[in-house]
Amino acid sequence: MKLIFSMLLVFCQISLAHENHGAELKAQPALPGTSIFHLESEWKNQKGVSAKLASFRGSPRLLVMLYTRCDTACPLIVEDLKEIAKEVDTKQKNKVDVSIFSLDSFRETPNSLRTFSEKRKLPSHWGLFTSNADAVAELAAALGVRYKRLPNGDFIHSNIIYFLNGNGEVIAQKEGIKTPQGEFVKKIKMNL
Repeated sequence: MKLIFSMLLVFCQISLAHENHGAELKAQPALPGTSIFHLESEWKNQKGVSAKLASFRGSPRLLVMLYTRCDTACPLIVEDLKEIAKEVDTKQKNKVDVSIFSLDSFRETPNSLRTFSEKRKLPSHWGLFTSNADAVAELAAALGVRYKRLPNGDFIHSNIIYFLNGNGEVIAQKEGIKTPQGEFVKKIKMNL
């Protein structure tokens, strides 16, 4: 009798498991081949929380690569970024996500990112990220950012602000510092 009851119990469990196995395993649509979300690198934000790029999926964003110890171009890029985000945010009901990735894998820490954010008075919902040299090189290559570390620890680098869709594809980019941003903002608004 115990054997029959045990077999009946196992059969019921198998039957129930089969009925429900597809309900929670829905796949997301495949990422486009040009998505940066294919990159597997791990980054830490200004709060010390680790994240992979794929965790940003579904959320369009402005993105830039710079380094926080810069006293020349990077502060100007951040000011451009603030102006663009403000202009886009005033026309939208949701604030646009902004991600700043540091090129400096040697000296950057979550604490230095936090200090930079406070010094530049960045909005609290902006994410600043640091990682190892391989992750930096991988992301820079995927975006087309050129950079070089100088002997004094500073960097020369491309000055580009990107707009990515929710699938991690570059939709628009603005190159240069304090260059006209009208067309860039227009493309962003069309894709939000």
